[in-house]
Amino acid sequence: MRRKLISLACLAGVLTLLGVVAVQLLTAPDTPGDRAYQLEQRLRCPVCKSVSIAESPSETATAMRQAVQEQVTAGRSDQEVVDYFRARYGDWVLLDPPAHGRTLLLWLLPAVGVLAGLAGVVVLALSRRHQPSPFLPEEQRQQVARAVADARGKYRREDLL
Repeated sequence: MRRKLISLACLAGVLTLLGVVAVQLLTAPDTPGDRAYQLEQRLRCPVCKSVSIAESPSETATAMRQAVQEQVTAGRSDQEVVDYFRARYGDWVLLDPPAHGRTLLLWLLPAVGVLAGLAGVVVLALSRRHQPSPFLPEEQRQQVARAVADARGKYRREDLL
């Protein structure tokens, strides 16, 4: 019994420590390095074009990471840093372009595709509802049933012999 109580006390202590660590991690303010990395994840590398500057090994991305770090340590807000790069490279530099102007189509296209797909499914379902049954007419179904019954009877008789 005493061993069980010690085990439960240890478990409670470990869970308490995990809870304290989790709360600390969730509520702690971001460090400048964290903010800089989050901003680097949002900016596209002009050389690689398909990855962020945080992931790119190019010299241009290295220079852009340095510029982000300098601006964060200078106390600029996230929006000011993003605007700095947008002024130099345009909206293209953002991996998630803003949803206005020409880029609005990029944001609306998936929704339009889903709606078109749903409309196609509905039209297909409605068109199949009004089509005649793909099954045989009643007379031919009866012929098939008789042939199946004859075949079953024939095989049963042969199995008995």
